[in-house]
Amino acid sequence: MTKDITTAAPVQPSPLALRIFLGGQSVSLMGDGLAILAIPLLVLQVSGSPYAAVLAAIPRTVGYLLVGLPAGALVDRLNPRNVMLAMDAVRFGVFLSLALLAATSQLRVPVILALAFVAAGAGVFFETALTVAVRDLVAEERLVRTNSLLEAANQGAQIVGPGLVGVLSALWGLQVALVVNACTFAVSFATVLHVLRGRKRTNRAPSPPLKEALRGVGGDLAEGFRCLRSLRVVLLVTCLQASANLFLAVGYLLVFYLRDTLHLGTSAASAVVAAGGAGGVLGAAVAVRLGARMRHETLIALSAAGLGVALASLGVATSLVPLLLLNLLLGCSTVTAVVLIRSLRQRLVPRPLLGRVTATAKVAALAASPVGALAGGALTTMNHGDPRPVFMAAGVLSVLTTAAAWTFGLRGGTHRPPDPAQRPGTDQRPATAATPDTSATSTTPGTSATPGTSATPGMENSRSPAADNSAAHVIETSETRETP
Repeated sequence: MTKDITTAAPVQPSPLALRIFLGGQSVSLMGDGLAILAIPLLVLQVSGSPYAAVLAAIPRTVGYLLVGLPAGALVDRLNPRNVMLAMDAVRFGVFLSLALLAATSQLRVPVILALAFVAAGAGVFFETALTVAVRDLVAEERLVRTNSLLEAANQGAQIVGPGLVGVLSALWGLQVALVVNACTFAVSFATVLHVLRGRKRTNRAPSPPLKEALRGVGGDLAEGFRCLRSLRVVLLVTCLQASANLFLAVGYLLVFYLRDTLHLGTSAASAVVAAGGAGGVLGAAVAVRLGARMRHETLIALSAAGLGVALASLGVATSLVPLLLLNLLLGCSTVTAVVLIRSLRQRLVPRPLLGRVTATAKVAALAASPVGALAGGALTTMNHGDPRPVFMAAGVLSVLTTAAAWTFGLRGGTHRPPDPAQRPGTDQRPATAATPDTSATSTTPGTSATPGTSATPGMENSRSPAADNSAAHVIETSETRETP
């Protein structure tokens, strides 16, 4: 059924309410960081099998590939606030169940993996709804700052989270770490419920029942693809994000390169990896500082080129200080691109289609990463275990794809930093951004242009190198947890 969509300015929360909301999401991201190590440790504790522990580390990526696209369509049909609340409740239940089962010695590896996949799927829905919620809650001129804060929290959580699991496990046992993990999602639930309750929804119909929302998902996905094709800048940065993740995946070879090729010690290798995490936090700050002064398309292209230069240079660096600086640059460039791409997508994509376009970009980015990792490993093996040519080739190809994206559309992009003097909440998308006519957009009950309620990477949710023990900063897990 087709109906007209009337775009209305979202109701802006008070500064205190927004701080409470972002604080709750930072705590939730800490829960994601805790899960990075908690689930594999739990599998090892139960089975002692390293193979099973490896399987426990992949639910997030597999979960996104399985449910990412349907999640985007459903988030566009439902109230993002309700999606976030439901997914926080699911994740709280999963980790509390794991803690209780572990305490009673009733856990089995298949149960752990099944619950981990449930939590990962819930995280996919939550992150997509969060991207839409930020678009609704935050005035355009503050999108980059807000996304930077969330990405900085994400990077910090993926550095601190695994260490915190180790401390809690050593002092009180792994079950306590799982309970703390569950509590982070309870905090997020409380802040979403508090900040988003009672907000005006005069421009939005009530969310349809879930059974009704599930109908026609395939048609909604096709509509999202058509929107993505029609927005040239968004399509280009999506392709750039996927190609960047393809090349960045060779970073999984970094520890092997440091230890086996350059024969650096464990402490030196750890310092290089930690520099990438520090670069990620720095990149969030750079996005805020430069995003207010430069065209975002230009800054995205410079960041993508910077990560290509850093990758290529890692293949020729042989001493500790250059390696530290290059991995710092790699992390900084990646997260700067993550934040700006996510913000650009939130500005240019029509609100009723934002969930679908966001999910499509994340799925493309995450699908490219394992392909790049497998290719990098195979090429290194073929080269007698020397990864240096692989790093250099990945960096050069990354720069070339960035140059192609710049030539075919980013150079002509029209988006500039928003004028703070403009009224918050107004639609400030450039008229030349080829935004589809939302007056004819096919929607379902519960979809609106800008809901007054609620609820990002994924380059969404980029992984910190410290979390993976590598330099594989995945763009958009970030956004990406999204280049977004």
